[in-house]
Amino acid sequence: MQKRSHSRPLRRRSDYHAPHDPLCVLPCCNNDDACRCGPAQSSTQSQHSGLDQQRGNEEPRLRGREREQDRPRSTRSEIRVPQDIGRFPTNQVTNRPFVSPEQGSEGYSKTVGALQRVLIELQQLQLQTKQAHWNVSGTLFQPLHVMLQDHYEGLSKYADEVAERLLAIGSSADGRANTIVRTSGVPEIPGGFLDDAQVIVWFTNAYKKVGDEIRAGIIDANEPDPTTANLLQEVELGVDKYQWQMRAHVERTSTDPNTGWDLNDNKAVDLPSRTPPAQPEAD
Repeated sequence: MQKRSHSRPLRRRSDYHAPHDPLCVLPCCNNDDACRCGPAQSSTQSQHSGLDQQRGNEEPRLRGREREQDRPRSTRSEIRVPQDIGRFPTNQVTNRPFVSPEQGSEGYSKTVGALQRVLIELQQLQLQTKQAHWNVSGTLFQPLHVMLQDHYEGLSKYADEVAERLLAIGSSADGRANTIVRTSGVPEIPGGFLDDAQVIVWFTNAYKKVGDEIRAGIIDANEPDPTTANLLQEVELGVDKYQWQMRAHVERTSTDPNTGWDLNDNKAVDLPSRTPPAQPEAD
């Protein structure tokens, strides 16, 4: 007597797998011929699997385009400024109690004006030192590249302290880009690659100009607000040091005129000369 077999007949792979489901995110779905996550399909369903798979592959692309079209886009017109942008500069005074400089409104105006003018010039120098730090070229690239980064960090510290002093005496600080452009007396450094001699000349002159502005601010603030004057003296000390570090590259000595010709295509750099003050006589 022949023994009856209880084993089931083998099924084809397509009997176990449904067509790829485009919405399936499980790792077994690799856009292959069949999705291992779907239910078993009948022989009738398998006849249409090719057509269903083709449609399924097209639908995600269509839905993706629809989602892209429906996605909200940010435009400039959507930006809303809650208040008028004000003048350049704008130094708004608080209506809360604060420690005010002396000499009434005139002393207050002098102090705020001095701090605001110095703040603008420090920010302008920040921008120019970074521009030169990136683009300086020539024999002195490395020392100037490093020095300009140090100057940038120092100027950033001074600008922050000056701005916070404005807030401490009850005034807002104005460091907006338009304020810098409209009120700074320091010119823009040229664009493009910058020759090392060009950088030395530009910053020697720029630091001199800003140092003079800080000195004028010290005089204005000295009587109404000695604390502000002391802060500006500290800032002037740093800016004067930066000016010396640039000027030293072309400083005349007893053995070398240091005209900068070796850095400037065999031509002396364009820096004005001045008559040094008389030295005190020896005892």
